[in-house]
Amino acid sequence: MNRLSMNSLSMSRITADGRTLATTDLMLDEDGRELLRYTIACALPEGQSLVGEVGGTRYRFDGRIGLAPDWLRAPLPEKSQRWVTACLLAHVNGYGVEVAISLRGRHPGLATDSAERQSYQQEEISFFGNVFKPLGERDELGDIGSRMYSCGGALLQLSCAGNETAFVPERTCASRNDCSLNFLGPCRDLTNLKGSVCKDASLEGYQRCQAAVNNLAGKSTLTRYDEVVTVFLQQPDFSSFYPLCTPLFP
Repeated sequence: MNRLSMNSLSMSRITADGRTLATTDLMLDEDGRELLRYTIACALPEGQSLVGEVGGTRYRFDGRIGLAPDWLRAPLPEKSQRWVTACLLAHVNGYGVEVAISLRGRHPGLATDSAERQSYQQEEISFFGNVFKPLGERDELGDIGSRMYSCGGALLQLSCAGNETAFVPERTCASRNDCSLNFLGPCRDLTNLKGSVCKDASLEGYQRCQAAVNNLAGKSTLTRYDEVVTVFLQQPDFSSFYPLCTPLFP
């Protein structure tokens, strides 16, 4: 991800007229435009779209989830940056194969109905962080690290019980060696609650998720994130990515 371009984009309204995308270097190549597609899909609600033009070609970017509708009216606050980041990280796919996912969390834009919950029952990985801030720049939480964090869901831990090597974000990172995501372990450790990454868990998702980072003085501190997105998969996809784990639901 181009953090400098993302940071620049967040420093102003995403649009000046409600129709045209704000100027950004991310428009200049296909990778940047793909990142914009996911960013706007995460940030803006369904029915809202923006257009951008480069080299005489117009591109349309559609909203879908609505985690940061305030970006239409003002620069993106850091809390909203964290929500959009969690959504972006949840969409990362190390295999390049499109997979249907259900996103859950304590945000109105992540509300689900009974049909979606019934179809997507296999809890996978939760994500949090902030990719809008450049590396080494202190944010309002005091984090100066990578700000790309993940933890394994409690149901994933149960599914992979007895096989800790399988308890990793396989869908997101096809190769663990070159994965930029910092996997912190179980979100809610059912075998050792004190070792849980997140201190608050409910049916609506996780909060008070902590990442240990080094501050500017070189000392390790815990940074707390409440903007957490959890991915749920359908059973066939879950079994494909986690073949050594037993699905909890048929």
